[in-house]
Amino acid sequence: MPLLTINSSIIDSLKTNEIFPDVLDSFDPKGLLTISYGNSNEVALGNTLKVADTQTKPTFQLTLNSGLDTAGTESVNETDLFTLVMTDPDAPSRTDKKWSEYAHYITTNIKLTSLTPDSEFISSTPLTEAGDEILPYHPPGPPLNTGKHRYVFVLYKQPNGHTNFVAPSDRPNWGYGQPAVGVRKWANSYGLVPFAVNFFQAENADNQKAKAD
Repeated sequence: MPLLTINSSIIDSLKTNEIFPDVLDSFDPKGLLTISYGNSNEVALGNTLKVADTQTKPTFQLTLNSGLDTAGTESVNETDLFTLVMTDPDAPSRTDKKWSEYAHYITTNIKLTSLTPDSEFISSTPLTEAGDEILPYHPPGPPLNTGKHRYVFVLYKQPNGHTNFVAPSDRPNWGYGQPAVGVRKWANSYGLVPFAVNFFQAENADNQKAKAD
């Protein structure tokens, strides 16, 4: 699939599932953020995963767009650093935002490796062990009868290089104490620039069982 078509599909999914504007302001993703929980449990722009299959920290990989004049692609070099986060805008539910957003994971000062700028794609090694983990992975645990939650991974570029980030003081509301506030405010405080995004949905298994019954 051409890169421009991939980029358009990503943006369409983000708009349809209201990641724009609930979590992020609209932007042109600079690449594909691949996230895997193993055993074919891949995050794929709003697909549904079982909560039980998302309890361990996933692996991450970034594939950058290369040579696309119309997709806002920019060059990346080996000195650039990135921050990766996971956030839940639907805590405790999509209609009740008192804990939204909920901070699930933050790793900062990630350095991409295995860059191949002469190819159509520029790939990195998995990011799982890269960077400085300032907020350990907290697996999804959507409460009963709260419907599907959107779990959003955002990769930010750090325009100011290596930074001593401070983790949120609390996971609910990213420590700000304001409903429906989270990663956008935290990222803006450090001047972080959204670079790539992916997300999945999950709901309480007992709630799914009740629907089936």
